[in-house]
Amino acid sequence: MRAKTPHINRFAQIVRFYRVSRLLLWTIWVIYRERQRVIRARERGDYDAKPNSEVLIKVLEAFRDTAIQLGVLMIKLGQFLSSRADMLPEDALKVLADLQDEVPPAPFEHVVAVLETELGKPVEEIFSVLERKCTAAASLGQVHKAVLASTGETVAVKIQRPHIHQLVSMDLSTIRFVIWVVNRFVNPDFVDLVGLFREFRRTVFEEIDYVTEAANIKRFQEMFKDDPTISIPRVYDEYVSHHVLVIEWIDGIKLNDYAALEAAGFDRLEVANRTVRAYFYQFFEVGFFHADPHPGNIFVKKGSPVDDPVIALVDFGMVGTLTSYMKKTLRDLFIALVMRNAHDIVEALFKLGFIGKGANLTTLERGITILLDQYYGMTLGEVSNIDFSQLASDLESLLYGQPFQIPAQFAFSGRAVGTLVGVATGLAPEFNFFDVALPYARKFLQWDSKGIAQASQDLFREVLNTGKLLLTLPGSLERLISQIESGQVEVKVNNFTGNGKRKRRNGQITISEGSASSALTWLLVFGSSLGSGIYLHSLHQGLAGWFCFGLATLSVLGLLLRR
Repeated sequence: MRAKTPHINRFAQIVRFYRVSRLLLWTIWVIYRERQRVIRARERGDYDAKPNSEVLIKVLEAFRDTAIQLGVLMIKLGQFLSSRADMLPEDALKVLADLQDEVPPAPFEHVVAVLETELGKPVEEIFSVLERKCTAAASLGQVHKAVLASTGETVAVKIQRPHIHQLVSMDLSTIRFVIWVVNRFVNPDFVDLVGLFREFRRTVFEEIDYVTEAANIKRFQEMFKDDPTISIPRVYDEYVSHHVLVIEWIDGIKLNDYAALEAAGFDRLEVANRTVRAYFYQFFEVGFFHADPHPGNIFVKKGSPVDDPVIALVDFGMVGTLTSYMKKTLRDLFIALVMRNAHDIVEALFKLGFIGKGANLTTLERGITILLDQYYGMTLGEVSNIDFSQLASDLESLLYGQPFQIPAQFAFSGRAVGTLVGVATGLAPEFNFFDVALPYARKFLQWDSKGIAQASQDLFREVLNTGKLLLTLPGSLERLISQIESGQVEVKVNNFTGNGKRKRRNGQITISEGSASSALTWLLVFGSSLGSGIYLHSLHQGLAGWFCFGLATLSVLGLLLRR
């Protein structure tokens, strides 16, 4: 039995194109208008100017309501935008943060047709039981509980929704058209809309390819094979295609079903600790993580010991990756934060893709220096009590008008951590996020004996290079002074009058010796040393900065003595 390829009629396509494009154009225009208003106000000196949150919240509420009606990619796009702190202020992001991917299920006839088309057999030969009522329905697919006819095992059957590829192609084409229109009429430095579109398109195609999701599941199984506290469902390879995925059924309690957890006798604090530890292991040690940790995707397995709860993860369509290069650069960023080196912080952010071309690096360094002075030196307890909404506001003020963007993987990890914090504190208000994170952060930053030894070598090498530079600097300056005074280096000035010996060449005066030459030499040394000292101190390079200040002082004494 082969099902016909579903098709959406032309009129329905036109109506959907109009609704989606109208929704996106209005939303982007309001965001752009507010951004430009704030930038212009700050250019006039009003540095307290902020976007009108009420206006943004109103337009995003309209976006959310229409996205729920349209379904498919609009819900996914709303969730994607909820992680883009580079585009919207925090209070506006909250409007989209609770956008749930829950839609009415597709007809059961569609489920049967897809299964028989993809697996090539009548559904009765594959499953002895296939429940008509789905257990979960989202914008891209839905899940049904079933029993395999061959083994009697209970499984979860995931099937894509009707017309999904046609709808995805339609919506992506509409989004691309809207971006083309926007880029013709607004400042292209507003935000990298083309880059955002590419990231979003990639994540969507990964999520609707169940072969890719099956591969993700197997990778997570390998990651947690030695951890009995984490359960990853088994994949039934013979029942996997691009549109169908059959995996082990997880019989568990959702993390936000607090009453059921307590009735089963589970310690909610221990459940929170184990869940967060599992994610920190993914972030810090492996660099491959489940990017959608909402309560519907995390369970406590029924039947696991009360004092030893087993955490089960499901839905691996959305994952994130931190490469070795990213992790190394993140470590460099952390070291720069510890050393209060604003220049290296900006450089690391640029390498990681947070700072785009055309950014005013001097302004960013100055702003980061101010933030470092404000938050540097805090204890772990003080950090845990930081008003992060105020910190977010400070960062927002610093970055407004700059080509700052959040790379996709960091947007995913940031969204995952934010969701995880909410889940954990909901489970156990006394949960301490930093206590759980600290051991993994230490290992990530290589604060073990091996890592400290390597860091010490790197630090010693850096100090040695700096020392060599400082040691050669006086000799280089002395050679430069000798060359100037001996006439090997000519300093040409216009309309010079003085007591020193001079020769006129083509309307210019060349100074080769005499007191004027000496004075100019020492002034040159003084100016360069003073400027270097100020610059190095602005980068918190105290030792090198004071050395240059000392050199400037010596040059003044030399000038006075030669007089």
